[in-house]
Amino acid sequence: MMKKFFILLLTLIFTTNFFGGTVFAKSEEEKAAKKEAKLDKKRAKQILKAAGNANFQKVMEWSENGDIQAQIILSYAYRKGERVKTSYKKSDELREQIAKKNKHLLENFIPSEYGKKKVPLPRMYGLAAYHAHLKDYAEATESDAIRWAELGASENDSLSLAYLGSAYYTGRGVAQNYEMAIDYLKRAGQEQLALQLLSDAYAKGNGVDKDLKKSKLYSDYSDFLKQKKNSKKSKKSR
Repeated sequence: MMKKFFILLLTLIFTTNFFGGTVFAKSEEEKAAKKEAKLDKKRAKQILKAAGNANFQKVMEWSENGDIQAQIILSYAYRKGERVKTSYKKSDELREQIAKKNKHLLENFIPSEYGKKKVPLPRMYGLAAYHAHLKDYAEATESDAIRWAELGASENDSLSLAYLGSAYYTGRGVAQNYEMAIDYLKRAGQEQLALQLLSDAYAKGNGVDKDLKKSKLYSDYSDFLKQKKNSKKSKKSR
């Protein structure tokens, strides 16, 4: 009886050590993977922060050189305390300068759909690309639209990514490149422009294998988001 007990005990100890060791080893692997993932995330944040600082430095330089959109963005940054110390005085001084040149652009730079929400600076760069493309100010060129979009895209702004994708897809302001276009468009997420162009790309086989089902999926999703957006607008207007 005692012999059987010791055999059972040894078996239990062996089993526990064996499986415990396996679980421990797996746990160590998981810990290492989790640690590496955290480091990757930290590195990505540092890269993004460095890009943001470099971009804002450019905005300040462009503002000093009289770029009206850079001045609007810098004025907004001073008012909201974005990457600079809050200063209503500096913000108002810039607004006065801008109003003398183009009051309409100043008042309509941020579309009404944003309401009173704080707009991140990368999105402001995307809006600058949009206004440059529409030539909403005298000096605007397609090159201006591209440089603003590149600024926003480097900080993963979806509007900027969609615009850059559109530019490469059509060859507007840059050499046409379907592969680059598709990359930017896919990174743009739910932006309507990106979804519509991806639908077109799959329908025609531009930069991707022709796939009518995928084309329809992108088109349907674009329509769905558009309807959802219009529905929200109609509810607000009631």
